[in-house]
Amino acid sequence: MLFFMVFELQYEAIHSYTPVHYMVGDEDGWDPVISMQGWAQGKHFHAGDVLEFKYDDAFDVSIVDKAGYDDCFVSDTSIQFSDGDDNITLAFGANYFISSLPTNICAGGMKMAINATAPPPSV
Repeated sequence: MLFFMVFELQYEAIHSYTPVHYMVGDEDGWDPVISMQGWAQGKHFHAGDVLEFKYDDAFDVSIVDKAGYDDCFVSDTSIQFSDGDDNITLAFGANYFISSLPTNICAGGMKMAINATAPPPSV
C-alpha cells in the first residue's frame, strides 16, 4: 500500500507542472540586437517549458547538437525552423539553438544554449 501511495505522489509531482512559455529575446525577439545568451541568464528553464522564437525572414532558428552550437553549423540531424514564429518545447538537459541565416550571424552571437532541468515538484 505504501508503495502505491509513493508512486502516486511521484506521478502527481511530475505531471502537475505547468510549463512556462518564454518569448525568446522578449520584445526584441530572436534578433542579433541583443545577446541571446544574456537573455537566458538568470532564468530557470525546465523540461517541457516552451520557447517562442519570433524573427523576420532574414533569420531562422535551428536546434543543433553541441558541436553545431560550438562551430555554428547545421547538420543532417539538426531541426530547422523558418516560419518566423516557432514554439519549441525544451527537452531535459542541454538544448542548443543557432541561427544559420545569414551566414556568420551565429558566430556573431545569434545562438543560445539552455540547460533544462527536471520540472519542480508540486507544492
